[in-house]
Amino acid sequence: MRIGPDLSPQPASPSAPQLPDLKLSARSLFKIDSDLEVPAYSVTEEHVPALDPDYVFDRETTLALLAGFVHNRRVMVQGRHGTGKSSHVEQVAARLNWPCVRVNLDGHVSRMDLIGKDTIVLRDGKQITEFQPGILTWALQRPCALVFDEYDAGRADVMFGPPRGAPT
Repeated sequence: MRIGPDLSPQPASPSAPQLPDLKLSARSLFKIDSDLEVPAYSVTEEHVPALDPDYVFDRETTLALLAGFVHNRRVMVQGRHGTGKSSHVEQVAARLNWPCVRVNLDGHVSRMDLIGKDTIVLRDGKQITEFQPGILTWALQRPCALVFDEYDAGRADVMFGPPRGAPT
């Protein structure tokens, strides 16, 4: 799983806005013939990908991703291995200063990695049980582009919920 340096819940820094505080033109930012205005951040934080100034954007894919940012919707980008699908998402996020976290869904990612788990921690010299959020829980608590890479390689028990009516 490729994630940022520390995904534990932390208070937002006073300088980083919680919600996007700008609207940027897709036309000027991505050189796309569109009147779309996209929410963006004026401040870069640690989960914003590094900007590649030479990245070349595919118009249709970029518009689909921007629509996802505008309308808070999931976007599925598909294509052959190594064609830059994840990089495309990261470069859109980099230009918008959006936090973006990439999760490689290989056979080692468990439900606990995604949802979270109870852990025992020491507080004031006492052991207590505390919920440690997983990456999905963490991402749902803030504006974030979450990239699930190699979706088809995820373990069946992680990618699919129990059948309807089955005990959980």
